[in-house]
Amino acid sequence: MTITATRLSPQLLEIRIPYKSDTDAATFLLASDIHLDNPKCDRKLLAKHLDEMQSRKGHALFFGDVLCLMQGKKDRRGSKGDIRPEHLGGNYFDLVFDESAQWLKPWQQRILLMSDGNHETAVISNQEIDPLENVVRLMRNAGAPTHHMGYQGFVRFVFHKKDNSKVRRCTLFWHHGAWGGIVTKGTMGGGRYSQIAPDADLVVNGHNHERTMVAHPCYRVAENGKVWVEQRWHLQTGTYKHEFGSTGGWAVERIVMPKSLGGIWLTLNPRWAGGVEIQMTPTV
Repeated sequence: MTITATRLSPQLLEIRIPYKSDTDAATFLLASDIHLDNPKCDRKLLAKHLDEMQSRKGHALFFGDVLCLMQGKKDRRGSKGDIRPEHLGGNYFDLVFDESAQWLKPWQQRILLMSDGNHETAVISNQEIDPLENVVRLMRNAGAPTHHMGYQGFVRFVFHKKDNSKVRRCTLFWHHGAWGGIVTKGTMGGGRYSQIAPDADLVVNGHNHERTMVAHPCYRVAENGKVWVEQRWHLQTGTYKHEFGSTGGWAVERIVMPKSLGGIWLTLNPRWAGGVEIQMTPTV
């Protein structure tokens, strides 16, 4: 089964999934806030999940803050203790881009999407450098199918038979994130994101480093008067940056709370007529 990803517009990535049986399934690793170049990134855990994704013959979608990039010369957030040895040098950004693309190389054939987060857009605004455009360019030069996309957008999953019959679709909307919520863990944002993208079956955000799965069912009516309840989901994809494991530092001083490390497994199945069955589980 060869899954292909085609960018149909600046906002839409279509992932086409051929299938033979209604029991066929496709698995995706949804992740964000990886902060790959930060020493606090749990690269061992990320590699474990990427290995598992590869063993499942799945694919990965990264929704922002793939990189951290706070150690630039003029960045007020910079700290000498928060830079990896591989990135020490006068060409800091080049070193991060090259090393990140090289680190991801074992899994690059299955990474379909890397979208911008606030850490990437901050570098674009302040340094006039597009981080993920550079990393994805290096990956694509090495044969990867990865697409670099913006802070928000859509992924359309399309299951199809060999002759393009019996098409099954579902739509994911992502926004890297704008809202937190120490007590609510960002779950209240799901209703707001759903209003932004009413056509989405799945809404995904990152940014706040929370990991949650919340149902947002809605009441629908057809032209003939038939009514039904349609299930929709709001997913927050967690983080791979472990900030709360020391005696001090930014996260400890501001009590931003320990965060759930990892992402979410999304499994899609074409067994529903005209639609797709959606299953989600957290990575471990």
